[in-house]
Amino acid sequence: MAAEKTIKVSRETYKRLDSQAQARGLSIERFLEYAVKELEKSREREFIERLRAKGMIVSFPPSNLKKPRNFKPVPVRGKPVSEIIIEDREPR
Repeated sequence: MAAEKTIKVSRETYKRLDSQAQARGLSIERFLEYAVKELEKSREREFIERLRAKGMIVSFPPSNLKKPRNFKPVPVRGKPVSEIIIEDREPR
């Protein structure tokens, strides 16, 4: 179930929104849903780019290396490496 929200807009703004919706073959409700989703995507992209600019995210190109056919993971005893890293980062 989608959340509903009511906002007041001027008649001029409503007409412009309705015109944009009709130009895309959508109802005004569907157009607004689309516009909100696009805004959220844009904000997320901007956030990721800010993190990238600060060096907090690093992107690597996809690898074209493939696993050898006879690849078999080596079983290792003990805690998973991820747990060890988390424990190591906890304040002491």
